[in-house]
Amino acid sequence: MASSEPLPPSVSELLANPVQARARYPIQCPYEWRTSRTSNPSIISRLLGNRQHDSPSASFYRIYEFFVLGWTTAFRNEFEYFCCSHPDWSISALPDPADPDPTRYAVLAVLTRLMCASFNRRIELGLPRDAPAIIIDFAALQARPKVYEAPPEWAERVVALEEKVFLPNAQGKQLAEDDSEVSEEFRAMNIIVQMPHIHFV
Repeated sequence: MASSEPLPPSVSELLANPVQARARYPIQCPYEWRTSRTSNPSIISRLLGNRQHDSPSASFYRIYEFFVLGWTTAFRNEFEYFCCSHPDWSISALPDPADPDPTRYAVLAVLTRLMCASFNRRIELGLPRDAPAIIIDFAALQARPKVYEAPPEWAERVVALEEKVFLPNAQGKQLAEDDSEVSEEFRAMNIIVQMPHIHFV
């Protein structure tokens, strides 16, 4: 199933004007931009300040944008939002972007694997995705069956890029291909980029 959510900007578009890209997401007001881009709120809804509907794909695409921009705080916040605020959003159910841009498609595919690694680490520690913010009975949480996340089928079909792509890190620096901080998951797709911070436990 293809996603109905409009695709985010390409890697080159984001890197060409990172300041403008960040300006779309004021970090102090996430409720203003955590919405589906397919939403078309009525004038009354806007006047009343009603919060608009968000979607798994919209959040996933924001994760992609924050990653490409090297925006660590926003990236990790969105990871946690997807994981904990919406435990019903299964990673394996993320619709296929059917992306004609091979670089963006490859980045999106790898990000599903990193999301699984992040969320599954919490689950392995006894923290299911719907764990409360304040835990009273940790033993009860640990006793629950562990339900692990898996990447969507489409992500497994995305092929590695024909030519290497180098993405800058948060400091704007491109790492050498053999740098120890390069993500192995991205390297397998011919993308050279620093491993992002994916854990929030």
